[in-house]
Amino acid sequence: MILLACGSVARAGDQPSFFDQWQAQWLDEHKELSAADAEPSFFDRWRFSGYVNLEGAGPKNAQASITLDDLALFVSARINRWINPFMEAEIYAAPLWVEGKGAQFNSAQLTIERLYNDFEVTESDTLRAGKFLAPINHWNLIHASPLVWTVNRPITSASSVANYITGLQARHEFDLMSGHAVEVYVQPYTEFLPVSIGPNQPGYQTTFGGRWTLHEDLEFYAGIELQYARLQNSNSVDSSHAGVSFDANWKHRYFELETELLYTHVYYPTPLAHSADWGGYLQMAIPLFYGFHAIGRFEHFQFAYKSDPVDIGLIGLVWRPESHYSIKLEWQQTSSGANQVPGTVYDQQIQTGVFGAVAVLF
Repeated sequence: MILLACGSVARAGDQPSFFDQWQAQWLDEHKELSAADAEPSFFDRWRFSGYVNLEGAGPKNAQASITLDDLALFVSARINRWINPFMEAEIYAAPLWVEGKGAQFNSAQLTIERLYNDFEVTESDTLRAGKFLAPINHWNLIHASPLVWTVNRPITSASSVANYITGLQARHEFDLMSGHAVEVYVQPYTEFLPVSIGPNQPGYQTTFGGRWTLHEDLEFYAGIELQYARLQNSNSVDSSHAGVSFDANWKHRYFELETELLYTHVYYPTPLAHSADWGGYLQMAIPLFYGFHAIGRFEHFQFAYKSDPVDIGLIGLVWRPESHYSIKLEWQQTSSGANQVPGTVYDQQIQTGVFGAVAVLF
């Protein structure tokens, strides 16, 4: 009403006055702001996405194969401070073709990889309850195939620690800009719907630990992790692990460096070859042209139950023109120590051979 009183009413055929133009602009701008500030509906708060990963393997001493390794669906919502659910359902390890056997569509694994709710206690403090990825390193938190450089995951990034937690996690952010934060978590009993990754897979029981993220942004991250876990294998033999690790990544204009070092003391009822699992890797990615990247990695790892360590060298080429999809081709060479680990959950990670993958986020 005040604007109408102050403005000049243009007569038919006249040019609108300065006040008429200013009034129209003011109304248009505030109409847009009102629309932007409008409360989204319940259905608008939900998001659906996922990724698919198709892998090919040509190991030196085993059958070549093509596998649908991951078909994942993400469902998330942001309702309010207290209701922020997230779920990841996944089909994995579905063979499509095996050398000497032809097409295969006869098996697959289905799991709920993540199912939790975030409670935003304050702007700096979040409580997570349910099943979630353990913050044991950066690789585990972003492990979706389109987002990592190689087909085969480093043993150091997955071995000797629980990759999933069913329980509670508390996170405190000291500085949002630098990513400085601390997370602590506990699994009081056992993992909900454990991911089946092999016949000798250990079952993680009571587990607790934490991660201190020293810095995390688009160019650099570094973190220190601690974890203690009770385990029970398929023969009901109890053991426990107590580990510490450090991981870091540095992105430069001309390269990207990533590393992790891990030491896990293994408590087992019968003597082992060594008292601990320990090892580390160094990986480099170099941008070339038209979205192509050259990848190189060296890893050294000593299993507590093996007499000799495993050395793994990897070179590869990745085409990633956009962040949401990639095509990978790599050669992996392993030392003779890898032959001492038959039938373990790390079969593919320690095989010599050529591997490839096509991965897409959607």
